[in-house]
Amino acid sequence: MSLEIRENRGILEILGKVSTQHLGALNSYFNAVLEREESIVVSLERVTELDSSAAQFFEKLYRSSARQNKVVSLIGRQNRALMEILNTTNSDYILSSDRI
Repeated sequence: MSLEIRENRGILEILGKVSTQHLGALNSYFNAVLEREESIVVSLERVTELDSSAAQFFEKLYRSSARQNKVVSLIGRQNRALMEILNTTNSDYILSSDRI
């Protein structure tokens, strides 16, 4: 499955495999969204695979948005494949503790 981003009731859902090759496009996409929005919710629940570079990308997105006084809520704790790499990269703290 290729990478896809859908908006569903105000939540940006990422579907498919997220890898190093997608980071440029994701960076451009989220920069554009955060220019016009103060807060966003990003669901990683349907990500099928995440590599360490992608995990670091989401950590950077989370931290840089906070420095800009923006809120990025990442959800997906139920996704075991996602949690494995986030635990390995020590970036699991970026996920919201509650489902939205």
